[in-house]
Formats: sequence, C-alpha cells, structure tokens
Amino acid sequence: MSDPIPPLRTLLRRGMHKQCPQCGRGALFRRWIKLCDHCPVCGLKYLENQGDLWGYLLFVDRALFIFPLIVMIYFRLYVPNLTWFFVISGVLVFALIYTLPHRTGISLALDYLVRRKSGDLP
Repeated sequence: MSDPIPPLRTLLRRGMHKQCPQCGRGALFRRWIKLCDHCPVCGLKYLENQGDLWGYLLFVDRALFIFPLIVMIYFRLYVPNLTWFFVISGVLVFALIYTLPHRTGISLALDYLVRRKSGDLP
C-alpha cells in the first residue's frame, strides 16, 4: 500500500459517517448494523478476524455511556427529584441504541489505523 495513511480526524469522520476508512466512498453496512465483508469501491477487507472490534467497542462504550450512567447514579443520592434522573437515563439508553452503527464505524476506523501502522494490511 503506497497510499499515505489518512489523518486520525479523517478516519474518525469516515467512521462516524459509516464510510470505508481507506477510500471514504464505500459503505460499511448493508443494513442498520449488518457489516459488509469488504468495501465495494476499493476492496478493503474490513475485519481480518471476527471479533477484532471488541476492544475498541468496549472502550468507546465505556467512555460514552457507562461512565455517565455511573456519575448519574452516584449523584442521584443527592437529588431528590426522580424526573430528571429518568429523563437523562432514557436519553442515554436511546443514544446507546441509536449510535451503535456510528460507534462501530469509529471502532472500525481505529482498527484500520492500527492495522496500517503495524503493517498488517498488504
């Protein structure tokens, strides 16, 4: 691969928009969360091994959703009004489900960056 590695910002943007991390034109998903095997435009195989994204998804999920829930539960001890607690919890659960393809795309972009820097991609 003689193409330069795209900057991290570009890779994260492509992942967020569910586009191929290499070319930025191919789609990552066939349906809502059904990941394609390879890019239809440039032919990049997205995952070499099934389960490669587990670590990235674990990190992104913890940072974006689990830590805020822990903080909410902790501060719930000092807030007597339950309404805001349930509203914010509902918004976080909705965001957790709605952003699943976007988080998977970001994780795939990070995996692509690591694979390119380590020389795993031909």
